Amino acid sequence: MRRPMVFAAAGFGFGVYAAHMAELGQAAWVTLLLTAVSLSLVLKALPVKKTYFVQIVLFLCVFCAGGLLTQSCEDHVDPLVRKAGTRTTVTGMITSISRKDETYQLKVKSPEGMVLVSYRGKLEHYRKLTGKQAELRGEVFLPQQRRNAKCFDYRQYLRTCGIQTQMTADSLVPVTGREDRFAQMVSRIRGGFEEKLERCADHETRGMILAMLFGDKSALSQEIYENFQKNGIAHILAVSGLHIGILYGFLAFLWRGKKGLVFHVTVSGALLFYAALAEFSPSVVRAAVMIAIHLAANVLHRRYDLLSAAAFTFLLMLCVNPMQLFHTGFQLSFLAIASLGVVLPFIQQIYQGIFLSSMGIQMGMLPYTAYVFNHISLGAFFINVPVVFLAGLLLPVGISAMVISCVSESLFRLCVLFLQQGCQILTMLNDLVYADGRTSFDVVSPPLFFLAAYYGILFLGVSEKGRILFLRREWKKLAACGALAMSLAAWTAAAGEDGFSKAQVVFVDVGQGDCVHVKTPEGKHYLLDGGGSLRYDVGKKVLKPYLLKNGVRRLDGAFVTHLHEDHYGGIRSLAKQGMVDSIGVYQGCQVMEGQLEQETGARFFYLHKGQRVTLGKGVYLDILAPEKKTKQEYLEMARDKEDENQSSLVMKLTYGKFSMLMTGDIDQEGEKDLTDRYRSGQLRCDILKVAHHGSKYSSSEEFIRAVSPSVAVFQVGKNNFGHPAQTVIEKYRQIGIMIYRNDTSGAIGIRGETGGKGICAQKMID
Repeated sequence: MRRPMVFAAAGFGFGVYAAHMAELGQAAWVTLLLTAVSLSLVLKALPVKKTYFVQIVLFLCVFCAGGLLTQSCEDHVDPLVRKAGTRTTVTGMITSISRKDETYQLKVKSPEGMVLVSYRGKLEHYRKLTGKQAELRGEVFLPQQRRNAKCFDYRQYLRTCGIQTQMTADSLVPVTGREDRFAQMVSRIRGGFEEKLERCADHETRGMILAMLFGDKSALSQEIYENFQKNGIAHILAVSGLHIGILYGFLAFLWRGKKGLVFHVTVSGALLFYAALAEFSPSVVRAAVMIAIHLAANVLHRRYDLLSAAAFTFLLMLCVNPMQLFHTGFQLSFLAIASLGVVLPFIQQIYQGIFLSSMGIQMGMLPYTAYVFNHISLGAFFINVPVVFLAGLLLPVGISAMVISCVSESLFRLCVLFLQQGCQILTMLNDLVYADGRTSFDVVSPPLFFLAAYYGILFLGVSEKGRILFLRREWKKLAACGALAMSLAAWTAAAGEDGFSKAQVVFVDVGQGDCVHVKTPEGKHYLLDGGGSLRYDVGKKVLKPYLLKNGVRRLDGAFVTHLHEDHYGGIRSLAKQGMVDSIGVYQGCQVMEGQLEQETGARFFYLHKGQRVTLGKGVYLDILAPEKKTKQEYLEMARDKEDENQSSLVMKLTYGKFSMLMTGDIDQEGEKDLTDRYRSGQLRCDILKVAHHGSKYSSSEEFIRAVSPSVAVFQVGKNNFGHPAQTVIEKYRQIGIMIYRNDTSGAIGIRGETGGKGICAQKMID
């Protein structure tokens, strides 16, 4: 078998993925592994030709080994996890520390596990704390899980970094104990360089240099990073394998003598030091290990194979921490190498020119970057060539400046001036190609099945083995390989399914606010309210990622119960970004039409009691309140902002056999008006969106019994208003109504059961 290491890495990786998704338990994986090993021994003893059977069994052995290691890692729980929700004292070594504004973020390695700490106190010369022991006191808590379907899972991300808990510390005291001299040296060198850079460079240049050299984006403006990201060149601002490759090439260029053992040891030490400066990010570790393998191959006079080296590195890194497989940086780094090793040689047979590498990388990376980042750039194909060239100049100068800063202030300033001009050229080039967003556009995440099938077919079709089968016209083998690739794609998609794709109505978790996503049988999408916050842009940071990752590029419409920020802010933001152009509000808002259209760019339509809006087949909204009034009354309502809750649209959604009542922020007085008007059962429904986030001034017992829901949903997040009130929760419980809350369960998915006999509710977080 050619490249057995690639075969082993694939089996191990699939085992890691399977264990993470299936959660079988260590005993099950041990049983599977022993079975696979037994099969291999039996096959070895049989005196028949059995090449493919042996390969399959060996694949199963490696697969089970990966699964067993991952399950043991999943089952390991740091002692600190058991202290979540309590105030405690943690003593350990500070392995890294960074600062943004007035907050310090520390990684602390204690006997009870690694913890990520936020500290807002004063720290003089904070970089000198790296590598030292400290005692911290504060509240330990678990990282936030995925709140909405297919969105970012911060807890899993930290787990890929070996961290299971977080802490908000209000006390930090250095203590004597074991120290990490290497970490202290690295931190002081980097800290000294940053201080000198702050004195010599403007804020924008400083942010870009620190991002390019160390992957530290704390000083980089969000606008610049987003523009680079949308243009497909954000990898320049995050230390990656490209940076390691440039550094290696620079050192090889400087070393004029014979590149013997001394050169290899020197380069290895320099790469280790640079990886430490970049805090050993997965892409940096991958590149450093592969270059170390390349150097070892030169010393031992052995042939270096890119894919085999990548596969060995892949195995090595997963053996250290199998959860790294789910780190985006890890995935992107190895996907880039796979593209260079498999796709590039195929394209080379057709085209050889300046855009060769860019073509190979884009062909391999584009679907995955669309899946993860939800945008693609037409300019990325062209801009990456000059950008990589510029990076090849700026990175060596930046590293040299770090050394020169310890020797000569004037030479250091000269280097900073060069870096400043280079950063300006880089920004100008990015702005030119970005063209105010005209060359970059948002896309929905491709289905997981499509993504897996694409890479299976791509790597099969352009690989050396695939091309040989094609040239030999071995169609049966090609068909079998294709069927296997499609089967693995189907298994991958099924394993990654969270069930929310089948939900017909989703109570989206937007924090302290209301938002309901309605999906019609025809594939139309509507939002009823959109959350909002004065502290951050809910539309951009929560709703847009949620919609794009769940296949919604553009909404077919939105409805806003009233114009308070926690209901309207997210819709307004989406409208500004072109994701919704039709918004339904109460007719009283018509007196503000000019202002509303100016701030959103959307078209508004106006609703009042008695109207019905059809959303799809068997899906419609009945407007139950408020009533239509005179223009003068609307003007008076517009002036009385405090009373806007009482003019909330009350909408009853009928979806096939089940129904839902949206109540906005009405109080008990508003509920009484509804019960007085609708005495013949029009308020009855299966699902009640609890009024005003469960405020104590809403949810009268009379109203609850008039609606008589089987499920009550509290759309609530962290707040200072006391929502939901415990007395309100008890009212629903005493009546026997099932309660769901966004703050404790994340998003809530609802679908009608088969045959229309009730509803099925699903929580994002159990």
